[in-house]
Amino acid sequence: MNVKKILEALNAIVLLFMFIITVLSVVFRSILKLPASWTEGLGQYSFIFLVFIGSAAAMRDEGHITITAVTDHLSPRLQKIFRILAKILILPFVVMFTAGAFQGTKLNWGISLPTIDWMKISYLYIVLFVSGIIMTFYVCMNLYWDLTGKNRSSSTPGGST
Repeated sequence: MNVKKILEALNAIVLLFMFIITVLSVVFRSILKLPASWTEGLGQYSFIFLVFIGSAAAMRDEGHITITAVTDHLSPRLQKIFRILAKILILPFVVMFTAGAFQGTKLNWGISLPTIDWMKISYLYIVLFVSGIIMTFYVCMNLYWDLTGKNRSSSTPGGST
């Protein structure tokens, strides 16, 4: 099983968890008339996990939103140059994001969410850190493919990593 498939499976699990938490929130608040503030915290964390795990998976296939109104009208050679420049500009941002997530993990290691004792704030930063590492890897891999002109599907068995 490749990394992207693992990320997608993990995202499906997080989405299911987020759905269950949301349903529980409605049941506690509307039907049982009990306040359950912990459901809000878990719902927010699961949404953040969903976004960043999905971002890491999308980075593999360069699936993030891009505006190509200008570059679509350029020659294939200029399009390639713009793709390479974009990755070179993205790389320092992703590296700084990953380093910041690592610092956030260290700084918030022992701090719990106010409504959930067992849920540490550092768990959020760990997910950001790991997704940052994966995004950095994928940006470097895509940059390598663009620079060498190698075909992605021929560089790995089965066409994916």
